[in-house]
Amino acid sequence: MTAKFPITGEIAADLIGMTSAELKLCRTTRQETVAIFADTRTNPNYVAAFLASAKELAGTVFELKIPILPDGDGADMRLEPVVKILKDCDLVIDLSTGEFLHLHRKWLKDVLSGGTRVLQVRASDDQLRRCFPTDDLRTKTLKGAQRLERSKNIRVTSSAGTNLTMSKEGRSAGTQYGISDVPGRWDSWPSGFLYCAPLEKTANGVLILDVGDILVMLGRYVAEAIRIEIENGKVVRIDGGVDALLLRDHLEQSKDPEAFVISHIGWGTDKRARWTEVAQRGMEDGGRDARSVYGNVQIAFGENYSFGGENKTKAHEDLVLRKATFELDGVVIVKDGEILPEELR
Repeated sequence: MTAKFPITGEIAADLIGMTSAELKLCRTTRQETVAIFADTRTNPNYVAAFLASAKELAGTVFELKIPILPDGDGADMRLEPVVKILKDCDLVIDLSTGEFLHLHRKWLKDVLSGGTRVLQVRASDDQLRRCFPTDDLRTKTLKGAQRLERSKNIRVTSSAGTNLTMSKEGRSAGTQYGISDVPGRWDSWPSGFLYCAPLEKTANGVLILDVGDILVMLGRYVAEAIRIEIENGKVVRIDGGVDALLLRDHLEQSKDPEAFVISHIGWGTDKRARWTEVAQRGMEDGGRDARSVYGNVQIAFGENYSFGGENKTKAHEDLVLRKATFELDGVVIVKDGEILPEELR
């Protein structure tokens, strides 16, 4: 991952108002310790802005910097001392460019286990400003998650031919709304979506990625429809053109059959997020918008152990459908990109 955001010395002055407001939303107090977590590729002006803001709000503030981890998971480095320091903090602002504290990494679960809050910040300053967290976004995302959590069965359909069913009975729902405001919470600013890990082996049917849908990890819009057949929770066939070929090869790269198992499913909640950002910014920044686009339906394959599932593979692939219908226990929640229930809009 590369740091694409501005690197000028003056950018900290532009950021400091937003970083202060964000820390207040994260309920930072004078009784707390805040760590700014960075690596050797982190933009130093982002660090400066958060240090300045946290100094005014928290009791103790410091920066913790580690070398960039080439393989993303710290296999070549003893990270236990780093985890111990972060676990002793109340809030960690994750400005690192690697995957050490990403949602799907083993180290994050350990850091969160003691109640530490973690906020990931990787977006460019204009994205942070455009999609700054709001009370409305938080409320609608949490209400959607409550609706998802108390439901048992999920069905996704589309005019392109998708017809996929699965069960999630007993599984919790996760949220991202850009604020780490309760103990043990991880979030990423900016973001707006909700999801759950379906029960393993319950997904069956056909998933069609239509022209214009997004393969997030590949940073591509689908140019030719992809047909994905799913049996007992696992992909058994992928057909289509070059996009289907790339998707199949990308899932096979891990050499782990669990990469083909459904990870999570949900929908986007932020009306300010833009579908076009992948084309303008690429996967790293554009994917953040794609996952949050209001009324999208997203389905992922691979790891889900970190948020309630059983799959521990390192592989993960996010697919985002622009015009699909999402049902919970027979009730339509999202229809062709529009959220229907009034309380969830």
